Amino acid sequence: MNFQEKLEDARRRFFPIRLPGKNSGAGLCVDEATFREAVTEIYADVFPERDAYPYNPKSPELVQEYSGLHAERILIENSEGKVVGWLKGRMEDPTTFYLGTSGLLPEYRVQRLAALVYSRLLEYLEDLGYERVTSQHHPHNRAAMILQLKYGFAFEGMSLDERWGPMVKMVYFFDGDRRAEFERRFGFEQYPKGP
Repeated sequence: MNFQEKLEDARRRFFPIRLPGKNSGAGLCVDEATFREAVTEIYADVFPERDAYPYNPKSPELVQEYSGLHAERILIENSEGKVVGWLKGRMEDPTTFYLGTSGLLPEYRVQRLAALVYSRLLEYLEDLGYERVTSQHHPHNRAAMILQLKYGFAFEGMSLDERWGPMVKMVYFFDGDRRAEFERRFGFEQYPKGP
């Protein structure tokens, strides 16, 4: 079975994600055009304090090459089929999936919809064979980082980017050996006990 066949099989098994409760909705995998249209409609309501960085790459050839990587675009809908949030990511390297953007309308954040979709997405990515998941957040985006810490993500580093500003990088390991090696290489030694 090649990767495309494996991907199609996994998508059939994992999606749509049925959300719990009497007013349940779904998490759906969609194509790029559908994703962009839906996110554009709610972006300002999800992030009223900021504008989206304009996506205007100069090289269509590089855009075409990049578009060949595995990507996921998930729309979160309420029970009426209205898009209330999203998750989007792509293959970063052969072992890593990068969660690039997510958002949820404020009135749906308390319903833990993102947590449910996140949980199912991690199961899905592990089933596809990824060994780790990364993401980046502005240092003041505490809600996103706390959610990921609850799922077992660890802080991996920080970067400065002219498009996004300061970013905290987080990583999740599917394999316990990878997590153990991460902790061995980057963990603090125990402080010695006092006299």
